Amino acid sequence: MALNRNHSEGGGVIVNNSENVLMTYDHVEITFSDIEPMPDAFKGTKKGSVFLTPYRVIFVSKGKDAMQSFVMPFYLLKDCEIKQPVFGANYIRGTVKAEAGG
Repeated sequence: MALNRNHSEGGGVIVNNSENVLMTYDHVEITFSDIEPMPDAFKGTKKGSVFLTPYRVIFVSKGKDAMQSFVMPFYLLKDCEIKQPVFGANYIRGTVKAEAGG
């Protein structure tokens, strides 16, 4: 995972030359838990867009926030579950490990 490395000042996403964006989802919320101590950038629910590439998931927040972008490479995602509750929005829950230097 990496924080604030893949966003442009105009609200877009920055990807490497070797990858492309496969799908984009707007109006996405991301929440972090089980972090001790919880840094300010990870507190609360963040709203923004998700960009799916062949190698990673990139979240870009909407508005001015300490977290402008959050990158989750697939090889660092563990224990992912897709939940589809009867009443409520679908969501994905999982664990992201920290990347060295990220």
